[in-house]
Amino acid sequence: MNSDPLADVMGETPRAEINLATIEANYLALKSFAASAETSAVVKADAYGHGAAQVAARLQTAGCTTFFVAYPHEGVAVRDAIGPGSDIFILHGPTAADISLFSSAALIPVCNSVEQLELWLRAGIKMGYALHFDTGMNRLGIRPESLTDILQLTGDKSPLLVMSHLACADAPGHEMNASQLERFKSIAAHFPDSKKSLSATAGIYLGSDYHFDLVRLGIGIYGGGPARPPEVRTRPALKLTAPILSVFDVKEGETTGYGASFTARRPTQLATVALGYADGYLRSASNYGFGILDGTPCPVVGRISMDMTTVDISDLPERPELQTHIEFIGPHAGLEIQAEALGTLDYELTSRLGGRISRVWTD
Repeated sequence: MNSDPLADVMGETPRAEINLATIEANYLALKSFAASAETSAVVKADAYGHGAAQVAARLQTAGCTTFFVAYPHEGVAVRDAIGPGSDIFILHGPTAADISLFSSAALIPVCNSVEQLELWLRAGIKMGYALHFDTGMNRLGIRPESLTDILQLTGDKSPLLVMSHLACADAPGHEMNASQLERFKSIAAHFPDSKKSLSATAGIYLGSDYHFDLVRLGIGIYGGGPARPPEVRTRPALKLTAPILSVFDVKEGETTGYGASFTARRPTQLATVALGYADGYLRSASNYGFGILDGTPCPVVGRISMDMTTVDISDLPERPELQTHIEFIGPHAGLEIQAEALGTLDYELTSRLGGRISRVWTD
């Protein structure tokens, strides 16, 4: 079995390989599906762990001119990467402490309350803004009962964008979808000169009625998200691997890891790899997750620790060499399959990947 030729160069650390060509292809596939609307890219949380600067720059070359992040400092980083000309919306809106960043980096605030809109208008910054209305998710956004106050404040200063967010878009038959659509239409009618946006990735699959002027593509760009129509072909862009630190045998009845939560039921060959919860590999993977080596599943056994994970390699045809990399996310260890095994979402798996992971961007 061949060892990983990059292991000596990268050192004994986990590695994330991010394929920018795949991200671009995913974006273009989704853009084609939602052809009636402008397709923006959500690159918050470091582009869901894929590298916001690299992803935004690549998508800009593919024709994307609108980006969304959560915080102003994220917006500054994206602006530094892509330069002037494109719109960068800040989903959490402005605060008194960071409002100067909006002007210096040409960022557009998404105002989520009457108070945020008042703050923005008082600042007198000669830039556009967006309004986010809560149409039923009850998490963030301007409450419908505040619409009159908002209209009085905006006057002839129409927002660039009026938006909302669907709570149940990943469940196409859920009654909340139609309910939020009608509420959004009612609110949006008061802003005839503004662009409208309701759908993120899952929402575009609900039909063109949900597309409006702009859709906000997030997890779909990175190859995840809910079940897709057959004509939408996307695939995960990130491959996570980790090197083997040790290989050893345990006897039937022996245990491994903290708490002795795994007991070998047969003579078992184990490998400890350099990947732990400090790297974002969830502790819920303990005794449930798996890696892949040479096409063979290697179940996680015992508890995930801070820096290490142990896997059962008994089914491999031969003993692997140290520093051989085992795949935990990628073409053989699917993002959605891993998320299901860990009882979480694909969003969480990639966005939690830590700073100790070496990231490599490829085409």
